[in-house]
Amino acid sequence: MKLKLKKYKEQLQDWPQKGYHIMAQYDDEKIIVYQSYRKEIGEFAIQNQYLGGHFSLERMTWIKPNFLWMMYRNGWGTKEGQEYVLAIHLKKNRCF
Repeated sequence: MKLKLKKYKEQLQDWPQKGYHIMAQYDDEKIIVYQSYRKEIGEFAIQNQYLGGHFSLERMTWIKPNFLWMMYRNGWGTKEGQEYVLAIHLKKNRCF
């Protein structure tokens, strides 16, 4: 899925004005979420297009459906161990 980009002020017009909502990019097959990783995990994933190497399923991790939210939470990539932000495409048939 190709990411759809839109200026913030243009998006504001389409966003719900009240209530709770999850805003994320998705299609019929997958949803894109974001996660910060340390250098070794990020570089392995970029080179191989999957999580492996030093990545571990034994460790809990937080994902965010919004890139800017993730950037805020990881200190704009300056927090130790959170220098790489990956866009992860989750298949809906596996997560829902």
